[in-house]
Amino acid sequence: MTRGARTLMLIAGGIALAGAALGAYALKRRPAGDPDVKIIAHGERIDLAPHAVPGKYTVFDFYAVWCPPCRALSPALEKLAARNRQTLAIRKVDIVDWTMPVAEQHGIQELPYLVLFDKEGHELAAGEKVFDELVRLFGDAGLELGRATEKPPAGAM
Repeated sequence: MTRGARTLMLIAGGIALAGAALGAYALKRRPAGDPDVKIIAHGERIDLAPHAVPGKYTVFDFYAVWCPPCRALSPALEKLAARNRQTLAIRKVDIVDWTMPVAEQHGIQELPYLVLFDKEGHELAAGEKVFDELVRLFGDAGLELGRATEKPPAGAM
């Protein structure tokens, strides 16, 4: 092997090693305001209860990328989750389109559609009632969700 090839291999190996170390660091380091948000389904049937996060309220957000109200709600929901990282998790369920099994399974008639589970993993509210529960649990921060979808909670007016 020539000296130039050996030098090139050492440089490439050093870059690979540095990249691996940086990747491992990035995986361990989680910014303080990073919300607990995960997409758990793309159209397929799914049981929600096993995805409820123990010790946290869990909002299941049924959405579709083509849905304007869903796109409006998502940032407000993630902001609420970021403010309440220790007590709130968001699990997103992409229905993809109305013909997918998950929409029929959960009786989704309009989007966005939310389901809220309590810290023990029991369903607490579904549909419009979730907004009221989030205001009860998180105060004024929950009102932002209603504003984002133009569906204020019953007690907000």
